[in-house]
Amino acid sequence: MKKLRLSVVVLLTASILMGCIPSRATGFSVFLLADQTPATELSVVNLDDVELREEPILSGDDIITYSRERHEIELTAEAYERIRQLFTLPAKVRGIPFVVCVGPDRIYAGAFWTPVSSISFDGVVICQPFERDERVIRIGLGYPCPEAFTGQDPRSDERILQSMEAAGKLR
Repeated sequence: MKKLRLSVVVLLTASILMGCIPSRATGFSVFLLADQTPATELSVVNLDDVELREEPILSGDDIITYSRERHEIELTAEAYERIRQLFTLPAKVRGIPFVVCVGPDRIYAGAFWTPVSSISFDGVVICQPFERDERVIRIGLGYPCPEAFTGQDPRSDERILQSMEAAGKLR
C-alpha cells in the first residue's frame, strides 16, 4: 500500500513539474537568444549550446505565407508589430541574434538588422521592416548586401520547407 501511495505521489509530482516546462513550438519558429551573445559571434558557436528564450518571437501561428523562392514571410498584424518593436531606440547597430528552429531542431542562426547600422554582417539577416500595410519580412543574406554573406545558404533547409508545406503556408 505504501508503494502505491508513493507511486501516486511521484506521478502527480511529475505531472505538475512537466506542466512547468516552457512550451516550445513544434513547427517553424524563430527564437531570440536568452543571453547577450553578439550576432557577429554566431558563426563560431555551436547552436546547441546557445540558450534560447522560452517562447519564440515568431511561430507557425504567426505566419500567413512563406515564399520558397524569395524567403519572404507574410505575418499576422500582431507578429509584424512584435518584430517592429525589436527596433526601438536606441538602435541596436550590432544586430539582434536569432535562431531558426523546426520543432526541437536548430536549423541556423541569424540577426535582425537595422539599416542605420554601418557594421557589415556576413550571416543571415532580417532587416528592419518599415511598411505597415504589407506585413512582410524577408530573410536575406548578408548586410549591407548579399556579397557580405559568407558560407552556405541555410534558408532552403528541407525541414523548413516541409514544415511550411505541412502547415499549408508554402508558396
